[in-house]
Amino acid sequence: MKLNKQIFNSLIPILKNRGLTESTYSERSGSLSFYKSNKHSNYQITLELDDTTKGFVNVYGRISFTNVIDILSRFIELRPNVYEAVVVNYDLYKNKEKYNKIFDELESLPLKTDLDIKEFENEIISHIDSYILPFFEKFPNAKSVNDEILNDLSKEEYANYIPGQTNFKVLIIMKLCNSSKYIDFKEWALSAYKKGVEINATKYGKDYEILQRLISYLENEDFNNSIID
Repeated sequence: MKLNKQIFNSLIPILKNRGLTESTYSERSGSLSFYKSNKHSNYQITLELDDTTKGFVNVYGRISFTNVIDILSRFIELRPNVYEAVVVNYDLYKNKEKYNKIFDELESLPLKTDLDIKEFENEIISHIDSYILPFFEKFPNAKSVNDEILNDLSKEEYANYIPGQTNFKVLIIMKLCNSSKYIDFKEWALSAYKKGVEINATKYGKDYEILQRLISYLENEDFNNSIID
């Protein structure tokens, strides 16, 4: 049995006890993914291993919100069968010294014997318990992202926490949460995208058109029913 598959099978029951009841193993990439979800939120933990060198590559958690992705997918063609994250655990990554130390220690663990593998699995679970599950608990829904990130940080920092189509996701979250920052952010985005079109219409024209359509959708009277109380 491949090393990755062996570790995957060992972690399934442990992470099920922590609420991650679904899991997938990628034969192509060798990555292991574990999921939990509820009506509003989807949580994913991914563990990447190099089956050739028999070593650790990465482990990370990501969160997606159904209401945000449902709206985004009306305007952006999302890749099929690809997890579209709304928020990532940048609070861990921004402390580079701490982050590097944690991952250097995981990378240094040998994966040659059964005892090595058992110790590695214990360290991965410890990492998940210490850093990923608390991250999941901190952001149970889109409103928590609005309150903890969008309200507290400058717009220049948003992309660190909200990857891919950041500005569209931010507008959706702000409008869903009836944020007082929505108008200012909308006006900034319209101005910035318009300047982009003036510089290179071919490159930025489509995004500007999507932005305008998204704003029209968010500001339609019917959207008021979607606002989170």
